[in-house]
Amino acid sequence: MRFEELKRQLSSLELIGSGWRSYVYRSSLCGKDVAIKVAKEKGLEEAIRKEARILEKLKGIKNFPQILMSGDDFLVYKFIDGVPFEKCNINPQQRVLILLKVLELAYLLDSMCISRDEFQRLDKNVLVDKGLEVYIIDFERGNISCKRKTNITQLMQLFVREGYMDLKKAIDLGRAYAKEPKRVFHELKAIIEKALRETS
Repeated sequence: MRFEELKRQLSSLELIGSGWRSYVYRSSLCGKDVAIKVAKEKGLEEAIRKEARILEKLKGIKNFPQILMSGDDFLVYKFIDGVPFEKCNINPQQRVLILLKVLELAYLLDSMCISRDEFQRLDKNVLVDKGLEVYIIDFERGNISCKRKTNITQLMQLFVREGYMDLKKAIDLGRAYAKEPKRVFHELKAIIEKALRETS
């Protein structure tokens, strides 16, 4: 099925976002509030199909889009009522709490052999709801592979920029991560938890 065919089943359609590869709409499908991601052109359809395959693996984990259906050039998931991380009106302690959750989710993805890419910047691809629940979206550039686990190492670049760790520490932990992912994750978690205590 293609998006043009799906349109017949939709009771409303509102454009809510546009990226390099896709448009994102909000709509109602069979009484459900949904988001629909649609490839901008034929040459970009494989990225949407790949994202659909990744989201199928993440079904049942609430912090990721919950896919409902997909087609040749689109995918549909439950609408997430959240605000992009960059636009959140939060205090320093809440910011660190969100980063701690993102760290846990990045490690989960690595353990599932899903490389999302773009963890070095969270501005638009992390949504936060009113209860401070975190949702990681946009897997167009992602891959399912156990050869290279890059989510945590990319996230460390953000931690360096935000001053939670120095570059040398990040390089050392990055090198160790391939062989000792669990140890490195717990060390990073301790660093962010220390930052959380300092904001209390």
